[in-house]
Amino acid sequence: MAAEQRDSSLFFAEQDTILFVDDDPINTEHFVLSFEDEYEIITAESGEEALEIFQSQPGISVVISDQRMDGMTGVELLSRIYELHPDTVRIIITGYVDVSDIIDAINRGHIYQYVLKPWDIVQLRLILEQATQTFRLTRENQQLATALQEKNRLLLEANTHLRASEERLRSLSSRLIHTREDEQKRIALELHDELGQALAALKLQIRVMEKEQATLPGNKERQEKLHVRLQELRDAINATIENVRRLSKNLSPVIIDDLGLDSAIDYLISQFEELYQITCTNSGPRPGTVFPQEAHLAVYRILQEALTNCGKHSRATSVALSIQEEDDCVILIVRDNGQGFAKEAIATLPAAERGIGLSVMAERATMLNGTMAVHTAPGEGTELIFTLPIAPVE
Repeated sequence: MAAEQRDSSLFFAEQDTILFVDDDPINTEHFVLSFEDEYEIITAESGEEALEIFQSQPGISVVISDQRMDGMTGVELLSRIYELHPDTVRIIITGYVDVSDIIDAINRGHIYQYVLKPWDIVQLRLILEQATQTFRLTRENQQLATALQEKNRLLLEANTHLRASEERLRSLSSRLIHTREDEQKRIALELHDELGQALAALKLQIRVMEKEQATLPGNKERQEKLHVRLQELRDAINATIENVRRLSKNLSPVIIDDLGLDSAIDYLISQFEELYQITCTNSGPRPGTVFPQEAHLAVYRILQEALTNCGKHSRATSVALSIQEEDDCVILIVRDNGQGFAKEAIATLPAAERGIGLSVMAERATMLNGTMAVHTAPGEGTELIFTLPIAPVE
């Protein structure tokens, strides 16, 4: 018995609430007896009483009212209810037979449906079922809309935080790259000034030793062997000095400041061909004529990283550099005929195994307000496309 009472309470808790308004108690009793098992019914004998009940009891699904009542009419009551809660379904019971009067009443009261007297229970039951379903759907739509608004608000907030994080990350990345450039410049100067001068001094000392050795008496054959070894040592020092000079230029391409971007790239290409034995062609307008001055170092670094990656990983025999001018941007293309790679496979590797070459190039392109695209596949070579604006970098 207790279980049945609990089930019954659950059933009634889910019932829709209907406010029935009629000043004729016989009509009210008839309505209650007909529908009390299906709905929770509240009754009122006048429009004024019904309005007080409606304002004090939220959650009323349907208000069904007789039109002709003393005081406030049904249309006036339903118009007020529409102003208070437009989602509540409003039904009028009328004895009007004039269609124009019915339409006027529906328009003034924003009425969902009208029922002609004497009302039929079957017809009215169908109308109430549709009315309560309409109310539920409207309420569910409102709840969904509210939930959607909240999700949109949270999404907008998350996007705002994400954009702020991206800006902070980009700012940090930019500072790191600039710091790296400053550190490379410092190391380049030390290589050039300290190690380079030390090697030059050592080379000079060997020359002095050669002259002194030539004037000393001794076995001629032994002197010639010593001379050859000193010459070999001097050649090794010359090669080391050249390597130091190359490292210094790669670390800090002062040639850009001295001779410009075009000469720096020509030197970069010649060093690349010599070091990796890969042919490199260059077509299109000269970079120094299409890029703003403040972008020259970044463009040089992009090409330097692209050629270095190609030399180390591509197994290519040739590389083609090309520049294409469009309306407000420059397209820089680096294409090799090497082994290519599977981008999907690279993406699945641990971060420590992926390398940073592509990431650094993409970041430098972003710093220039540009983009980088990679087209590659195993056995089909690799094409890097950098779309960079001509306008000065902010």
